[in-house]
Amino acid sequence: MKHKFLVVLLAIVAVLCMAFGLTACEGVFGGTGLNFTLNKDKTEYSVTGLGKYKDKDVVIPSEYRGKPVTSIGETAFENRSGLTSVTIEEGVTSIGEEAFYGCSGLTSVTIPDSVTSIGAWAFYGCSGLTSVTIPDSVTSIGAWAFYGCSGLTSVTIPDSVTSIGNGTFYDCSNMTSINIPNNVTSIGGVAFRCCSGLTSVNIGEGVTSIGDSAFCDCSNLTSINIPNNVTSIEDYAFSGCIWLTSVTLGRGVTSIGVDPFYGCYRLVEIWNYSGMQIQTGLGIGHYAKRVYTTDEKSKQIKTSDGYLFYEDVVESYLLGYSGTSTELTLPKKSLKENNYGVNQYAFYGCSGLTSVTIPSSVNSIGGYAFACCIGLTSIAIPNSVTSIGFWAFDGCENLKAVLFENPNWWKANEVSVSGLDDPATAAEKLTNTHCSSVWRRG
Repeated sequence: MKHKFLVVLLAIVAVLCMAFGLTACEGVFGGTGLNFTLNKDKTEYSVTGLGKYKDKDVVIPSEYRGKPVTSIGETAFENRSGLTSVTIEEGVTSIGEEAFYGCSGLTSVTIPDSVTSIGAWAFYGCSGLTSVTIPDSVTSIGAWAFYGCSGLTSVTIPDSVTSIGNGTFYDCSNMTSINIPNNVTSIGGVAFRCCSGLTSVNIGEGVTSIGDSAFCDCSNLTSINIPNNVTSIEDYAFSGCIWLTSVTLGRGVTSIGVDPFYGCYRLVEIWNYSGMQIQTGLGIGHYAKRVYTTDEKSKQIKTSDGYLFYEDVVESYLLGYSGTSTELTLPKKSLKENNYGVNQYAFYGCSGLTSVTIPSSVNSIGGYAFACCIGLTSIAIPNSVTSIGFWAFDGCENLKAVLFENPNWWKANEVSVSGLDDPATAAEKLTNTHCSSVWRRG
C-alpha cells in the first residue's frame, strides 16, 4: 500500500513539473550539492539554489549532467551571508534578479565573458564586495543591481553596456571614481545616489540624458563635465553635492529639471556652452560667482593645508576646508594676499569643528557659514567683520559665548541690536533671536 502511494505521489510531482515546463533536481558537483533546474525544452540548466553545498567558495559550473548551465536563477543565493566568493564558469549567460541579494559576506565574484545580462537587484546589499569587473559581453545591467554595495571601491563598466538603470550603484559609498563609456546613452534615476566617496566621474560622449537624482548626495564630487550630447538633466540630478565647485554644460543641453544643483553650496563657477540662459544668483546659478560662456581659467585656488579660495579681481572668498583638523585658525590672507569673506555654507554641518579663530583679514561671514557646527562653544568676531549673513550660526546649539571685538552699531535687518558687549547675550541673539537676519555694522 505504501509503495503504491509513493508511486502515485511521484506521478503527481512529475505532472506538476511538466505543467510548469520544469524538471527540478538536486545534483552533485565537485563533491557538494547545488540545486539545478532543467529548462522547458530540457536542453540546459539553471542554478537555482545552494542546496547541500557547504563550502563558502562557490563555483557555478558550465555543465551539469552533460547539459550546459546557462543561467543563475532569480533569488538563487538570496541572503546567503556565509558565501565569501563566487566563480562563474564560462558558458553562463545570465545572472538573474536578486541572485545574490543580501550576500553581505561575499568579497569576490568572477563574471566570465559569456555573461550578457545582470538582473535587477542581483548583488543588492553585497557590502563585502570591494571590486567588480563587468566583462565586455554584458549589454544589460538591471536596476538596483549593485545597490548598497558599500565596500565597492572600483567598478569597470564595459563599452558594451548601453544604459545604466535606476539605482544601479545607489549607496556604493566607497566607490571613488567611475568611467561611463561612450556607448551608454542614459543614466537612470538615483543611479549613483549617495556614492559619497566619488571624487571623479567621467560621463561618456554618448550619454543623452541624466536621470532624477542620478548623482544626488555625492558629497565629495568636486567638478563635473556634461558632454555635448547630453540634452536633458533631470530633477535634482546633482543635488546635495556639497563639494561641487565647478560645472561645465555642453552645447547640447536644452532641458534642465527642477533644482539639479540644489544644495551645491560651493558651486561658484559654471562654464555654460549651451544655448540656455544662466545667471549668477538665479536658478542653477544660484550659488555662482561667475558664469562663463567662453574658455576661461578657473578662479579657484586650494592651499596645501586644505583651504579652498575663490579669487576674482574684485573679491576673494574662503569656500571651505577639506582637511581633518577640528581646531582651525583661518588664513591671515588669501593666497593673493587679499582680505576675504567667509563664503556662504563654508563650514556648514562641520559638526566636529570645536574651535575657529577668525583673523582680522576677514571682512564678512556669509549665510549659513557656520550653521550646524554643534561642536562650537565660543567664537570671536573681529572688528574687520562688517556683515554676517542670515542663519550664519543656525543650529550651533552649544555656542554659548560670542565675543564681538566691536559690539557697537550692529543692525539685524536694519533693526539695532544691543547688549553685544556681553558674550552670552551676543550668542543668544546670533543663534536665536536674530539668527534669520542679515547683520550689518555701521
